[in-house]
Amino acid sequence: MAFKKQRMVKQDKDLIEDLVKISKYFGQRFDLIQAAGGNSSIKINKRMFIKSSGYSLSEVELENGYSVLRNDKLTNFLYKIKNYIVNSRIEKKSFHILKDSIIKGDNPSIETFSHSILKKFTIHLHPIASNIISVNRESKIFFNQIFSKEISDGIIFYIKYRTPGIALATEITNHLLPYDEKIKMNKSVVLFLENHGLICSSDDKKELIKSVERIMKKFENFLNIDLKRYKFTTKISKVLWEQNYKNLVSYYSEDLILNNFLKSKNLDKTLKPLNPDGLLYCGESPLIVRGPLEKNILSYIKKFHTYPRVVITGKNIYFVAPNVLKAREIEDVFKSHLYFDHYGETKRPLLKKHIKKLDSYNPQKNRLRFWFDYDK
Repeated sequence: MAFKKQRMVKQDKDLIEDLVKISKYFGQRFDLIQAAGGNSSIKINKRMFIKSSGYSLSEVELENGYSVLRNDKLTNFLYKIKNYIVNSRIEKKSFHILKDSIIKGDNPSIETFSHSILKKFTIHLHPIASNIISVNRESKIFFNQIFSKEISDGIIFYIKYRTPGIALATEITNHLLPYDEKIKMNKSVVLFLENHGLICSSDDKKELIKSVERIMKKFENFLNIDLKRYKFTTKISKVLWEQNYKNLVSYYSEDLILNNFLKSKNLDKTLKPLNPDGLLYCGESPLIVRGPLEKNILSYIKKFHTYPRVVITGKNIYFVAPNVLKAREIEDVFKSHLYFDHYGETKRPLLKKHIKKLDSYNPQKNRLRFWFDYDK
C-alpha cells in the first residue's frame, strides 16, 4: 500500500511537470496569449489537472496555479444536457457541478467543461493571427479557404460563438459527436472558436505543440504577418530548459522608450549595475547575443554561474524570469538603468565587492519573491 501511494505521488508530479512545461511554453508568447487568458489541462483516468482561474499560463508552477477535478462528474453532466438549450438554470447547475468536482486547488477555469471531453493534453489560446480571422465577418469563408484539407480530415472544426462556460462546452460537444471516431484516429484536434480563440488537444504533448505551431503558421501565411520576434522567446527558453532552468520563460519587450534608448547607446559601456535593484533584478550583465544563441547563453552561464535576465539580440530585447509578470518587473528596472546611464555623464557603478556582497545576501534576494537558487 505504501508503495502504491508513493507511486501515485510520483505520477502526479510527472503530470504537473508536463502541465507546467506546456503552460510556460505557450504562456510566454504574446502572439499566442495575452494577460491571464487561455487555459491548459491534462487528463488521466477520471481526473483533470487544469489551470486555475486568475492565473496566467506562465504562472503555473509545481505547487500552485492549477486545480485537480473529477473529470467524470463534468463529462456526465455535459452529456446529460447536450440536447438542452442552455438557460440560467442549467448555467447555475453547471457552477455547482464544477465546484463539487474539485479535488484540490483554487477555482478552476470557466472553460473546464470544454476541456473535459477532449484528448489528454489540451491548450486554449487567444492567438493574434487566428483572432484576426475569428473576429472578421467573413471568418467562416476564410477558415474554409485556409483549412480545406484539415476540415475534410476531421482535424480542425469551426465552432460558432457561444458564451464561455457551459454554453460553449455544449456547442463543442454537439458539434464534435458526429465525428467522434475520426477524431479518435487523428493525433490532434483543433477547434477554431468564433470571436474567441483556438483550442488544440492531443494525446501527446509534443504533438500538441507541433499542432499549434503548424496551424498558426497557416494563419500567418494567409495574412502575410510576421510574428517571429515573439516566437524567439521559445528559442531562448529551450536553451535554458536544457541547462536545467526548467521553470523560466522569456518575454519580448515592445517598450518604445526602452528600445529608443537601446538604439542610441553603445551597449558595451552600459553593462555594469549602478544600484542594488539593477543587480538583483537584471543580473551582473545583460547578454548581448553575437553569433549562435545557444553558444552565447552557455558562455554567459559559465562566466556568471547563473542565467541571463536580459537578452539583447539585434534590435530586440527579451527578459527572462519565472513568469511574464516578473519579466515585466525586470523590464522596469532595466529601463530605469538606461535612464541613469543616458542622463548622467559620469557614473559610479557598483564595485565587485558590493556585487559579491549583494549576491550572497539572501534576505535581499527573498524580498524580490522571484529569485531562485537552482540546483544544478
